[in-house]
Amino acid sequence: MSKRTSRYWILGAGIVAILALAYACQTPSQTVQTAAGTADLASRVYVPIGEWDKYYAFLSGGQSGGVFVYGLPSGRFIRNIPVYEPRAAYGYANVPGTETYEMLHASGPTWGDTHHPILSETGGDYDGKWLWINDKANSRIARIDLSKFETVAIAKIPNLQATHGIAVISPDTSYIIANGEFEVEVPPGRVDEGSYGAVMAFLDPMSLEPRFEVLMPGNNDINDSSKDGRWAFTTIYNLEGGLTVEAMIQREEDAIGAIDIHAAEAALERGEFTMVNGVKLIDPNRTTQQVLYMIPVPKNPHGCDVTPDGKYVMGTGKLSPTVTIIDISQIDKVENTRDAIAGQPDVGLGPLHTTFDGRGNAYTSLFVDSQLVKWNIEKAIAGDPTYIVDRVDVHYNVGHTQATLAETMHPTGEYLLALNKLSKDQYLPVGPTMPEAQELIDISGEKMTVLASFPSEPEPHDAVFMLASDLAPRVIQTEELTPDAVAEGASRIERVGPNEVNVYMTAIRSKYGLNEVRVKQGDKVNLRITNVETIRDMSHGWALEDYGINLALDPGQTREVTFIADKPGTHWYYCTWFCSALHLEMRGRLLVEAADG
Repeated sequence: MSKRTSRYWILGAGIVAILALAYACQTPSQTVQTAAGTADLASRVYVPIGEWDKYYAFLSGGQSGGVFVYGLPSGRFIRNIPVYEPRAAYGYANVPGTETYEMLHASGPTWGDTHHPILSETGGDYDGKWLWINDKANSRIARIDLSKFETVAIAKIPNLQATHGIAVISPDTSYIIANGEFEVEVPPGRVDEGSYGAVMAFLDPMSLEPRFEVLMPGNNDINDSSKDGRWAFTTIYNLEGGLTVEAMIQREEDAIGAIDIHAAEAALERGEFTMVNGVKLIDPNRTTQQVLYMIPVPKNPHGCDVTPDGKYVMGTGKLSPTVTIIDISQIDKVENTRDAIAGQPDVGLGPLHTTFDGRGNAYTSLFVDSQLVKWNIEKAIAGDPTYIVDRVDVHYNVGHTQATLAETMHPTGEYLLALNKLSKDQYLPVGPTMPEAQELIDISGEKMTVLASFPSEPEPHDAVFMLASDLAPRVIQTEELTPDAVAEGASRIERVGPNEVNVYMTAIRSKYGLNEVRVKQGDKVNLRITNVETIRDMSHGWALEDYGINLALDPGQTREVTFIADKPGTHWYYCTWFCSALHLEMRGRLLVEAADG
């Protein structure tokens, strides 16, 4: 060994020794403390096997076209509720002739871009009945029945494009409001940039039909409502009417638009509206009583959030490091709406959304800083320099953020979810596109603590939460048999015409009510099948080889499908849900006799 090599070897050995000594010096206090801290975080999100999470978390699925359901604090993935795309696993909208297939296809394309899930309210609190979700790409809205976690209605909203922000009108879900973010010709149907405007629709919560719409300036982004049922709010950007990015950020100020719902309803009574595609459209510039108030905020605002006590609505800056706090009680009382602004605290770079803990604190997501900042509302209004309470880093570029029950009048202030736009190195690599990252943060104390991270498919935008104790008792375990259900022992085949057959069949563990169905080539087959199980979680399926039919049947549920038996020969049908030890034996055959005999 040369002297030089010897020196390098000694130097390398020395560095290793120093590192080892440093690690040894860290033991036992610092090393044990780090391990103990990690174990403490894990224990705070751990939910033992067989026990339930405290919260249901409903996350928009973005381009996945549905709603993701997680349990919190564990981060367990529970369900992907299909809305705007077919899902064979749940028998949703994937087979022509079924109810869900017809519902989805009648409304538009079989994909969607969901952004903002909202829950029904009674008395300002979630009642566990319904969840609504938008489709920005195709100007639709859907209603989900939370007793079954199933989509039951989808509607396309007339006279607008890009249904983006949606919100419940508190406290009793009197309307669902939906923003049309993009400009449209009014009335639509021709190319006329001079008649551009945006539209906010006020929808019937059940039928999803517009009760009326309001013509709006600029591009409408995120919305919310006051807690007394009077005001609908939206952030408005691009008052310039620009087409390019450069043109859309010329002005120093845009606005929060505040629609006086009572004044709008009075305008309807006076007939101050125009019928456009069968919808009553109010132009705020042509009403006797003022309907729309514009409160100036720094340019290109994004988030729009009302405090749980209903005192303030906040516009989040995006291009400004500020949050604008607007005193709702002053909007229609001041001569200049700028005087309704109660404060404009600086919170950090790239503020997008603000949520609340019910204890007087606000939490704002900072996209550029990749942080959550906690700040005290009244201190910020008073100009107290100590209004910033805490900051935590998140990974990375957080968009929406939501605290537990923060959109109700009674937040629990226990957890906050950061919905991050990038995950980078958080998870195992799966190609150029990585999973989205959600981080759970404990906000129950003075300081925030990042507890855990969990991934999802692309791309959640927003989330809402319900206490499991409020929702779980409302979720049905088995369907009630309907009058048209096929009773046990009543499976049969009835020929109702020279080329039409009705098939009635039951499904129960390990067998169908019919092991064989014989028809003629070209017959129209109307199948009605009932899962006659009476206990929960005993689902069955009915998949027919070569015909593209896959039905999912919950306990007590009846499904119907119609198809043409145009393929002669033997075609097996079988159960797709593993239901018993004899699951593979649960099958039957469709015999299609050739037309030529």
